[in-house]
Amino acid sequence: MSDNEIEIRASEWLARLDRDDPSAALLAEFNRWKDADVRHMAAYARLAATWQALDRAQALHPVTSEPVQNDHLIGRRRSMPSRRVPKGLSVAAGLIIAAVAVWILRASPTTEVYGTTKGGFQVVVLKDHSVVELNTDTTLRVELGPTMRKIQLLRGEANFKVAHDAARPFVVSTGQTAVLAVGTQFNVRKLDSGVEITVEEGRVLVGAPEVLEHAKDMRPLASPVLVAGQTAVADTGGLTLNTLPEAAISRRVAWQNQMLAFDGDRLSDVVAQFNRYNDRQLIIVEPAVAELRIGGFFKPTNLDAFVSILESDFGVRAKMDGSDRLLLSSAE
Repeated sequence: MSDNEIEIRASEWLARLDRDDPSAALLAEFNRWKDADVRHMAAYARLAATWQALDRAQALHPVTSEPVQNDHLIGRRRSMPSRRVPKGLSVAAGLIIAAVAVWILRASPTTEVYGTTKGGFQVVVLKDHSVVELNTDTTLRVELGPTMRKIQLLRGEANFKVAHDAARPFVVSTGQTAVLAVGTQFNVRKLDSGVEITVEEGRVLVGAPEVLEHAKDMRPLASPVLVAGQTAVADTGGLTLNTLPEAAISRRVAWQNQMLAFDGDRLSDVVAQFNRYNDRQLIIVEPAVAELRIGGFFKPTNLDAFVSILESDFGVRAKMDGSDRLLLSSAE
C-alpha cells in the first residue's frame, strides 16, 4: 500500500472514530489496522494531531517553522524516522535513513526529550524502530546507547512497543521503579505516589533502576515478572499485581485512540481522568454524585459533550465557578 493510500485510509478511520460512542468491535478493528504497519500509526497520529489542534487550539506549542503540531520535541533535535522529516519524505524513507545510521547509534549514545502538553498526543518512532505513544501532559527522556536503551518517564503516561534487540535491553524508569523489556508492548503511567504498569504483549521485569539498568538480559533476577494481561502498581507499600480480562486492558489503553473508555466506573474516577486532559477542571461537590456509575467511550478533550451527557442522562447539574472550574451537583 502506498503512503498516499495509507493517508486516505487513516483519514477514513479518523472520520469513523469521530463520534461519541464507537463500538468495542470498531475499536478492535482499528487497532488491528493500526498495528499492521508502523506507517499506519504514524499517518493516523499526524491527522489526529491536526484534528486536535483545531478542536483545542491552546494545546499548540510550535517550536519550529515546520507545520504546527500539538506535540513537540523539547530537547536536542536530531533527524528522526517520524512525521518531523522534511515534506515529501515518507515514514518508510525515514526508517531507511535510521537503519543506515544504526552503527552511529551504537558508537555513541544519543539523548532526546519528547513532550506533550495537557490534552496533547504524540507518536514517536525511535531510531531502534521501537514505537512510543505519549499521552497527555507527558515528558520522556530517551537515551539509546550501545549496550542499553534507557528511557526516563519524567511525568505523564506512555505506551512502548519495543523493537527486539537482545543485545540492548530496553529499560523504562520513573522514580524508584523501572521496567525491563527486550521485545514487548507495555504501558507506564506515573502516579502521584508511584507508577502503574500494564503489559499488553510479552513480559517485563519490574524492579529498582539501579538493578535493571545493569541487567544484560531477561535472565531471572530478584524482580517480579509481569506477563500480558497483567497490571501492577508500585508505590511505597510495595508492588500490587492484578490480572485483568482483555476488555479491561483495552479500556486502560484506549487513550492510544484518543478516547477514554469506562465500564461502570465511579464518576469520581471518571472525573479524575477528564481532569488530566483539560484546563477546565470538573469538581464534584456532592458525595452522592461521586458514586454515579459511568460507562461508554468519550473524547477526553471534548469536555462539553461529556458534561451534556451528565446533565441529560444522570441528573447532574454543572455550574461554572470562575473560568476554570465546573462544579457538579445533583439537579434535584
